Amino acid sequence: MTAAGTGDELNTLRIRAEQALQRDLPKDHVRGLLEALATRAVEGSPEACFANRHLAEMLLEESPWRAALHLRRLLRSCPEDDAGHALMGLSQALQANYRMAVSSFRRAVAISPANPWYHHNLGHLLDVALSRPQDAVAHLQRAFRTQPSQEEVGASYAQCLGRLGRCAEGVEIVGALLQRHPRHAELLALKSWLERGAPPGARGPSSLAKSQAHRPRPEASEESRGVIRGALSKLGRAPSHVDEALTAWASYVSASPGAVTADRPTIAALDYIAARRLGQRVTQKHIALEHDVTPNALSTRYSKIRLRLLKG
Repeated sequence: MTAAGTGDELNTLRIRAEQALQRDLPKDHVRGLLEALATRAVEGSPEACFANRHLAEMLLEESPWRAALHLRRLLRSCPEDDAGHALMGLSQALQANYRMAVSSFRRAVAISPANPWYHHNLGHLLDVALSRPQDAVAHLQRAFRTQPSQEEVGASYAQCLGRLGRCAEGVEIVGALLQRHPRHAELLALKSWLERGAPPGARGPSSLAKSQAHRPRPEASEESRGVIRGALSKLGRAPSHVDEALTAWASYVSASPGAVTADRPTIAALDYIAARRLGQRVTQKHIALEHDVTPNALSTRYSKIRLRLLKG
């Protein structure tokens, strides 16, 4: 990139971009400010890194390959940016470049080994995308030890244990989760699968997917549909919006090799998917606040759903 801005001009641009991000101004306006800053700043400068990181976040969902271009510029100058490597992992996963995604999350974990979400995403990719549960289990275990009450983390760990033949351990984990959510249909289904010895064996999601090709794909339970419908209706979503979310949920359930959970992060992600499909201008931060979940939890779940739909 060619540097064309003075220090004062770049500082003003960055302040305007930061304020636009904080105020959730229209996406096109924010992107224009960030692109101007990225173009005028010297590559590797704090201003360029700021602009490239935020542009990558904005582009991740609609154009993951363009997001990856900005992340490459960021990581050339800031190779120790763990969030940059994690975003690169998500962008590569959304493009079905799963081995590259795993490499990026490995770098993120190496820089920030205490981050449970990096371990969870790395483990999930190794288990589901690459069918390597033996390599995934240590990462999922570490994430679970840090987040033992988080349904997605516990379910991912238990499912991986099942594929490794460690069904009794998986049952114990799911049982603890069910004490808090005794009528949770997806957790009950996962527990049943584990109690039956995790058929068709402990050979990973690819084998499970093959077995499902010979029988009807799983369908979203009426209970889970009711939970999602109730949560979105309570927020005042229009019937068309709710229908879009339920369509996405049905596709996600159908494409998943094991149990999936209609918990708050999932409902928030489905709400966000519906809004985007209907052309609404919303941010993940805004949706997360409405559902009382963290933006990171929504983003992680949204990426997991996208990954599953791409493979489904």
